[in-house]
Amino acid sequence: MGCWFMAKVLVVEDSAAVRLAVTEVIEQAGHEVVEAENGRVAIGLLDGGAVFDLIVTDVLMPEADGVEVIKAARTRNPGGKVLAMSGGAPNLPAGYALKMAEMFAADAVLYKPFLNEELRKAVARLLSMAGESETG
Repeated sequence: MGCWFMAKVLVVEDSAAVRLAVTEVIEQAGHEVVEAENGRVAIGLLDGGAVFDLIVTDVLMPEADGVEVIKAARTRNPGGKVLAMSGGAPNLPAGYALKMAEMFAADAVLYKPFLNEELRKAVARLLSMAGESETG
């Protein structure tokens, strides 16, 4: 089941290497990607009226974390889907971080490190859901 429209995707990730890798996978799938190096930048984009079909956000970031991004997305970008990703931190296991993301209504979660194929499938699944809700 492929995605039949070019989506606008926001990738929020404080690690430049991970952000680049995630962006590349999503662009190879034929989508337009906007990058934000932290949650504050992402929330600023949403506050400015930017609309995204999908937001892929890290959960643990400085300045504003993924939970804040998800909350902002739910109010300012209500039609968009959210994919939360986390590898955890020394004092916070990834499972706990992703549970928090689910509590704040992330549509799906990915544990880092993940395979490009896992990311591709999650993006395609969420965008097909977004496409279905757009068409009714």
